[in-house]
Amino acid sequence: MANSPSGDSMIDRLVRVLGAFDPDHPSLTTEELAGRAQLPKSTAYRLINDMMSHDLLQRDPSGRVRIGVGMWELSNRASDAVELASLARPHMIAVHDFVGENTQLGILREREVLFIERMSKPMAVINRSRTAGRLPAHASSCGLVLLAHAPRHVREAYLRGALAAFTERTTTDPTVLRRMLQTIRTYHCAELVGHIDDGTTGVAVPVFDGSGLTIASLGVVVDSERNVGMPAIMQALRAASAGITQDLISQGRTVTD
Repeated sequence: MANSPSGDSMIDRLVRVLGAFDPDHPSLTTEELAGRAQLPKSTAYRLINDMMSHDLLQRDPSGRVRIGVGMWELSNRASDAVELASLARPHMIAVHDFVGENTQLGILREREVLFIERMSKPMAVINRSRTAGRLPAHASSCGLVLLAHAPRHVREAYLRGALAAFTERTTTDPTVLRRMLQTIRTYHCAELVGHIDDGTTGVAVPVFDGSGLTIASLGVVVDSERNVGMPAIMQALRAASAGITQDLISQGRTVTD
């Protein structure tokens, strides 16, 4: 790919354009998109027009730019994450119906947990996770489960990085986090009270493939004053996780990074 005068490649620029959109910014003006993608306006206009011709971007009735249907189509053709989410969905529905609040499935991507499926109900407690959204791994029950079952060098590299706090209860001390991760590895579950939002509790368990490798984490976010007891929630999560693993084995499907 040809480089721009600044030295970045076409791929770099395309990725920055697509990365400018997030759950808080699903649509942008051309000027906003140029700013968030760190591109000159002329370059942004040209890229937007080229990407629109391939249906990777589109304009809504107000003229704002959004991700196009073509991008959705491409991303759903051969993604391991999409296949895993589809396979897990029936098991997640069972958990969701039982808990009645938020149920989510996440995978580890660098320093964040990426949520590939999420279910919620209108009256559910606040939950910052969104499908295709991310949260810092150390602050999320799903993220801590994934970190706990990651290779040691991955855990240590993470703990050497910045550990932001969302609330007063968010654990940011690497020594304390190491102990927490050891406990999670031992019991294959994580429970965090008020680590992202006061008044909420996140609970998660690992999802294994047929070889015992942790490929995802399955969790719920509930009101800390919930009526459903924690042992029952944990039992529902473990049953769903085992069901996902069994389906992976039965269908001979594997999930790769």
